[in-house]
Amino acid sequence: MSVRKLTARICGSLVMLCGLASAHAQDHNPPIADPFQFDPDFRWFEPIYDMDLADMKPKKRANTGWFATYDRLNLYGSRPEIEGNQDLESGLDSGWGHRYEIGFMLPDEDSGWLFSWLNTGVGEFFTVRRERTNRANLDELDGGATNPAPPFGFEAIPGDANNIGYNRRFVDVKDSLNVVDFDSYELMKTWRLEPYHYGGILEPMAGVRWFRIEDTNVYQNFISSHDVPINGIPPLSDVYGADADLVTTDQAFTKNEAFTGQVGFRYTKFRDRFTFSSDFRVFAGGNWQSSRSNRTEEFTVYDGTPTAIGDEVDFINYNETDPVYKRNDEFFLGFDVRGELGYQLTKQICVRGGFQLVDVARGLWRGGDSGTSFLPGGSTDQDLLLVGGTFGITLNR
Repeated sequence: MSVRKLTARICGSLVMLCGLASAHAQDHNPPIADPFQFDPDFRWFEPIYDMDLADMKPKKRANTGWFATYDRLNLYGSRPEIEGNQDLESGLDSGWGHRYEIGFMLPDEDSGWLFSWLNTGVGEFFTVRRERTNRANLDELDGGATNPAPPFGFEAIPGDANNIGYNRRFVDVKDSLNVVDFDSYELMKTWRLEPYHYGGILEPMAGVRWFRIEDTNVYQNFISSHDVPINGIPPLSDVYGADADLVTTDQAFTKNEAFTGQVGFRYTKFRDRFTFSSDFRVFAGGNWQSSRSNRTEEFTVYDGTPTAIGDEVDFINYNETDPVYKRNDEFFLGFDVRGELGYQLTKQICVRGGFQLVDVARGLWRGGDSGTSFLPGGSTDQDLLLVGGTFGITLNR
């Protein structure tokens, strides 16, 4: 065989091998799915009919691509465990919040990512309205036509200067019963399994979750020159040489920064236009805690001795003690349960309602520090229960 023929055969064989390798690679290495491919025509309001849903398999009902949800929350929160006040722990107080979710599911891999933010809070106080020393306005009592200008933040009401909230003639004395602000952020990797025999779809998930929970403990006291002295304490008029009011505020602010690992699942089942879904998550990790407590005092001294009804304020003095700080860390543990029923309005829009329960079983600090605060504090290892109803909307999920 000549050298020319041998060279031609070798070159032909190499060309054939390269072609087979290229074809094999194309069969087993498809291009990477682009998570940003999501309905370029944005047909969110395209109508959908019952017949379309009846003929659609559960796997097709579970959409792929980008999705988003929003829910309005009405969650009731449990009260803190404050030392020396066991009655405070009973009962739940109403609070309002929001939940936002955004994520995507890859169509070829049946996996994706989910980001969620939950924000809610409770602000329950026991409030008593007290009259200041110069409660009544002489101009109003005498039928005067003019009233003094109201302070910043208050609306002038002609001919009615004795209204509540006008010209600092009342003070609302507050004691906190349940004041907490709850934020959580979670990033989860999700997988979508094949539908079960009766159409249910399970989506396991795993990721991380960060909590920021802030608790406020406040106690106020109001003393007026008109109050009867108690326990030998001299009246304010003897202390300041004039009639006066004193408002003291003892307060403690506690922050919890918890970083946890989280695992869970989401179960979904479709029936006609209705979608039944439930979520379960368990989280555990570390909680880094801090507390700041101090006292403020507001003295209002009047220009009369003794004060006549309607006397004006001579001066106002504010005092504040140096804050006391303390830090701690605890093991943080809890779970999150949700259940929802949705109704399909259009091809991609679904309205839903349900319930949610978040139980921080341990590792939460509420009430501030009992050793250094003016207030009776709380334990650094408490729990928090949030439970209530939700109502929202879903896009392409």
